[in-house]
Amino acid sequence: MATNLTRADRFTVNNTKKLEFFSDFVDTFAKTPYGNQLGRVTNEYSVNQSLRNLIMTNLGERPFQPNFGSNVYDFLFEPNLEQYLTILESYIENTIKNNEPRVNAQEITVSTIDDYTIQIYIVYNIINNPAPITLAILLKRVR
Repeated sequence: MATNLTRADRFTVNNTKKLEFFSDFVDTFAKTPYGNQLGRVTNEYSVNQSLRNLIMTNLGERPFQPNFGSNVYDFLFEPNLEQYLTILESYIENTIKNNEPRVNAQEITVSTIDDYTIQIYIVYNIINNPAPITLAILLKRVR
């Protein structure tokens, strides 16, 4: 009963490594618990973080990039009418299309919870992964 396993094969855990297509730093710049390294997010978590940052950034907020971002905060102070929600959906769709080449947006839904809160659902897939991913963003007006 001889097997052709080496000693290293018997004591090594055979973990298949998951491919990392996209990676980014954690947006809080938190360190990892095991060293002085910055934390990372990979694949769909990286794209989720990027989409959230893109939508939460106002137009003109980044220096030398006047067309980066969306003006979703302007709609927090508008009346909760259906026409404003459809305009906001088209703004978000154009923002994703122009600034995030890794994403194919399938469905964007904007609804109001109350007079001070807007709920945004984005269903998308990453260009190398056909599985749909849902991102929910909640915008609240403070004053």
